[in-house]
Amino acid sequence: MKKPILIFMLLYFVSITYAQVGIGTTTPQSSSMLDVESTNKGVLLPRMTNSQKNSISNPATGLMVYDITNKCTSVNIGTPASPNWECLNKTDNATIPTVIISDSSLKLSETLNFNQWVNVPDLNTTFTILEDEYIKISWTLFSGQTNSIDEDGFAQMFTILEVNGVKDDSSSNYLPMVHNTGETGSSYLMNTSTFTHAMNLSAGTYTIRVKVYLSAFMGSTDEVELGSRINYWSGRSGLTNQQMLNSTSNKLLITFL
Repeated sequence: MKKPILIFMLLYFVSITYAQVGIGTTTPQSSSMLDVESTNKGVLLPRMTNSQKNSISNPATGLMVYDITNKCTSVNIGTPASPNWECLNKTDNATIPTVIISDSSLKLSETLNFNQWVNVPDLNTTFTILEDEYIKISWTLFSGQTNSIDEDGFAQMFTILEVNGVKDDSSSNYLPMVHNTGETGSSYLMNTSTFTHAMNLSAGTYTIRVKVYLSAFMGSTDEVELGSRINYWSGRSGLTNQQMLNSTSNKLLITFL
C-alpha cells in the first residue's frame, strides 16, 4: 500500500511532459526544462565556503552555488578547465571611488621625512570586493623642489604601494631624477610621473596607500615638495583654482580589468 501512495504523491508534485519537469505545477512553462512554483517556499542551492567552491573539480560553465563566505549566489562564467566564479549580485565599482585628487602637499628634506617611506597625503582608499578580482592601480605624482643657492640641484626618490599595511615590493618604482636649475629658494613644478601596477586580489576588504622614499640630495637642492599646485610654474596664469588642482595635484585611480 505504501508504494502506490508514494507514486501518487510524486505524480502530484512532479509533472513530466515532453522532457519538462514541473514542481508544484502540472503545466511547466513551455520554454523551461524545470519549472518550480510556490507561494511560500524558494529554491535552495548548494551552500559552501569560497574555498570549497574553488575546490570543485572541473565545474561546468553556468554551475551555480551559494557562497557563504562572500554571501552571494555564485556562477561559473568560465570553463571547466579555467573556472571564473562571479557573484550575481556584486556591484564592482560601487565600493571603489573615482579618481582621488589630493589637495595637500608633502614636503621632504634632510631633516623631514628623509630616508624613510612616507604616506602621500590623501592618496589612499579602502574598498571591498566580493570575488577574486584583477585590478589596476594608477597614481600620478607631481614633484618640485627648492635650491639653497643659484646652482643646479637634484633629488632621488622612489614610490611604492602599500596594501593592508604591507608594502608591495613588486609595485616599487623609481621617480625620474627631480631636477631644478639655478634659482634660489623658489619651488617649481618640475616633474610629472605616472605609475601603473596590476594585481590579483582575493575577495575581501583592502586599503591601498601610495608612499614615497627620498633617498638622496645632490647639488644645491635642500627640499622636495610633492603636489598640490607647486607654487610657481610657467603657464599657470589664467587657470581657475580647480583647473590648477586637477593639473598639478597627486592622483590615485583604481579600476577593474
